[in-house]
Amino acid sequence: MTKSIDRIRLFALNNLAIEAAVQLVERERDIDLGHRPTEAGGMDETYYPQFEEKIRREASDMAVHYRVFYCLENSMRSLITSIMLECHGAEWWSKAPQSVRENVERIRLKEIEHGVATRSDEPLDYTSFGELGEIIKQNWNDFADVFQNRKALERVIATLNVLRGPIAHCKPLAEDEVVRLHLSVRDWFRSMGS
Repeated sequence: MTKSIDRIRLFALNNLAIEAAVQLVERERDIDLGHRPTEAGGMDETYYPQFEEKIRREASDMAVHYRVFYCLENSMRSLITSIMLECHGAEWWSKAPQSVRENVERIRLKEIEHGVATRSDEPLDYTSFGELGEIIKQNWNDFADVFQNRKALERVIATLNVLRGPIAHCKPLAEDEVVRLHLSVRDWFRSMGS
């Protein structure tokens, strides 16, 4: 069963790497091989066409990296929730580092004060990627059966957190960093013994 899951994960990651390589060829040669979604794909047509073509192309290229991070970050939240619930019950949030809990409360209050829809009732949904790593580190004994080595996990999370910056702040990833992103996601699964 585990080997099948490993193969599926590697298949998905390889497909993402191939998609990134195709996007690179398109960008370098200024061609469209037809694999991108149409620009109208759910975008607000009132404003989207008004953005420069270069920016729209970068957005399309970066979408694949955003999807990788979206999946990774939310799967981390699921993993943390399930392990912490199992180990500490419904009140597990009190085991998160105090600085993380305080930051979550600041963000929740800010959303309430701005009158926007709150993103979730779950405090973990307000954490950053780096804060997820801090929760794991502070509760290492609860996660030691899942991850092979604490130092290796810390290195992987640190690398992924740096790579997340351009993705989260709408800047293109350099070619080398695309490769590093895919390798780091593989390292994440490897750190779990997967």
